[in-house]
Amino acid sequence: MKRVVHISSVHTPFDSRILHRECKWLAKSGYEVFFIVRADFSEKIEGNVKILGVQKSGSRFKRPLIWLQIIRKIHKLKPDILHFHDPELLAILPVVRMLSRNKLKIVYDVHEYFIESIKDKFWIPLHLRTITAFFVSWFESFLGKWVDGQVFVVHEQIQYYSRWKTAKIVVHNYPDLNYFKPGYCKPENFKTGYFKPDNFVPDNFVPDNLKPDNFKPDNFKPGFRKKKDQEKRFTLVHIGSLYERRGIMTMLKALRLLINDGYDVHLVLGGVFESQSFRDRVEDFIRENNLEANIDILGWIDYARINEQLAEADAVWLAYYPSLQYSRSSISTKQLEAMLASLPVICSDLPSLTRFVDEAACGISVSPKDPAAHAEAIKKLYHNPGEAGKMGARGRQLILEKYNWQNEVRHLNNFYEALFTGKNQT
Repeated sequence: MKRVVHISSVHTPFDSRILHRECKWLAKSGYEVFFIVRADFSEKIEGNVKILGVQKSGSRFKRPLIWLQIIRKIHKLKPDILHFHDPELLAILPVVRMLSRNKLKIVYDVHEYFIESIKDKFWIPLHLRTITAFFVSWFESFLGKWVDGQVFVVHEQIQYYSRWKTAKIVVHNYPDLNYFKPGYCKPENFKTGYFKPDNFVPDNFVPDNLKPDNFKPDNFKPGFRKKKDQEKRFTLVHIGSLYERRGIMTMLKALRLLINDGYDVHLVLGGVFESQSFRDRVEDFIRENNLEANIDILGWIDYARINEQLAEADAVWLAYYPSLQYSRSSISTKQLEAMLASLPVICSDLPSLTRFVDEAACGISVSPKDPAAHAEAIKKLYHNPGEAGKMGARGRQLILEKYNWQNEVRHLNNFYEALFTGKNQT
């Protein structure tokens, strides 16, 4: 049995792409799979994947302490494939190569437009972002000579690595049909109430009682939502990182407009704030505009429980701003998960979002930074529940037929086999 080790110094132990899609499905395919990641525990087993925790560093600038722990565990495990998910881990590759067997294959999973994303990092001073991106690009290219293969999430990423002598494959970040099945969610588990600071769930929180493998494939019938027809309140859900560039302030302003116009609407935000200062801005806006009764801020939500929130929603809201990251070809997994859950999507008219909305006619796209336009889109769904339901059904059908993880995972399996046999892929 081939041994595969995935590593991350940035992501959480229960990351949807790394653990729930890649690692678990590789284990189902017959690999012995380990996931080394920063965590509050030393070891857990999820879906035949052994998760090995390393202690968190406490700040970005102490990450090399995590790298040393990761190197020790890699050396002990002696994997056949080392699959890493963070560009910063390129720094450990020379040491890993020196300590490992010659047949070790190293795979770099490129989750985003890494160099471009540096120019959007709020914690890097604005005047230093361009020069930082230049030096990081050089650093990435120099250390890339130790990489055997690369996994990308969209085809457009490959052009930035055309000079790398690596095997390359695209494995889209599509949703797993085993999740978001009908009939699972329990409305009684949800309590309405404004976010309390002492209830804030940090990004390193992992509930002990979650058993993702309890979710088995179902018949995938329409009618996923459990919201009752007689429930008048219109609920919108946004799940993902709570960053300013994700349009959080636009959503709050649109919500204020709707409430002032007499609409009974409710917004659920699930995710972790990018910074304490932005969290303070959001809370101040909510208090100043008396929106406490119309918003729940839930903090981090485990992947296995996202469907619970979607089952209570009328629509999913993605008000992303144009940015260097979002202006390029990309995939919003949250959008596709909403479609799989039979929900219409209200989103910014960015090409990466409108692509799926237009293909399935499953939502409404509007100008990113226009709260009034977002409010009008919500009013259309509010007043036309029948059409909203048809949008949701069309979106779900598209995911079931085309954009799902079950169609993608074979590419990753074939890629691994090609690395072992020496057959290059591009």
